[in-house]
Amino acid sequence: MPHEIRPARREDMSFIRECVRRFRLDNETLDAEQFITVRQGEEIIAFGRIKPYGDDVYELGCVGVIEGQRGRGLGRLVVQELIERFPTDAVYVTTDLAEYFEKLGFTRTDTLPRPLAEKIQSVCDKLRSGVVGMVYQRQGSTLPR
Repeated sequence: MPHEIRPARREDMSFIRECVRRFRLDNETLDAEQFITVRQGEEIIAFGRIKPYGDDVYELGCVGVIEGQRGRGLGRLVVQELIERFPTDAVYVTTDLAEYFEKLGFTRTDTLPRPLAEKIQSVCDKLRSGVVGMVYQRQGSTLPR
């Protein structure tokens, strides 16, 4: 069955919140307007978000693929769609899966907008170590397929 990318709806958020909790993703301020979904029919099989931090700082985040759908390129599809929709040329992500994002064209960076640097520090202090900042430069880059 083919899949379709659509914006999340308010009624999708209880499912997305549960997945965010289960996958141990960033659960701060989960608003439907920030999310896209990948669906087969009406079933959400993957999702991701662009999280705003004030007026001009954004983070690509909460990329999740439902357990039975992994290994089919849906995470890559979500990341590529979010990169295309990102409101700035520098696409930032904070992650403990650096190798995965490197395959998608992201590079590690120590130069992050202050809110993202603070987030990494907080996560490493409280939850887990190994979280890094990464950036993808949209201008002049081609999305890996």
